[in-house]
Amino acid sequence: RCPRPSEAIFGILRDLGGPGGRSVPLPHALEVLGARGFTPGQVSAALDEYEALNILQVNPSRTRVTFV
Repeated sequence: RCPRPSEAIFGILRDLGGPGGRSVPLPHALEVLGARGFTPGQVSAALDEYEALNILQVNPSRTRVTFV
């Protein structure tokens, strides 16, 4: 089955974090996600969704995604 864009984005973010990875630089993540065809709106919606679920956090300066 084809995951929702937010599920696919979350999976890519987790992969970017590597084994035991706690955080990912957001500019790098945006570059990778854009190369895979995701729009900035889809990425923003996914980050908002998973932040609301308390699964990840984006720092106030929007430079790093940290997994909770």
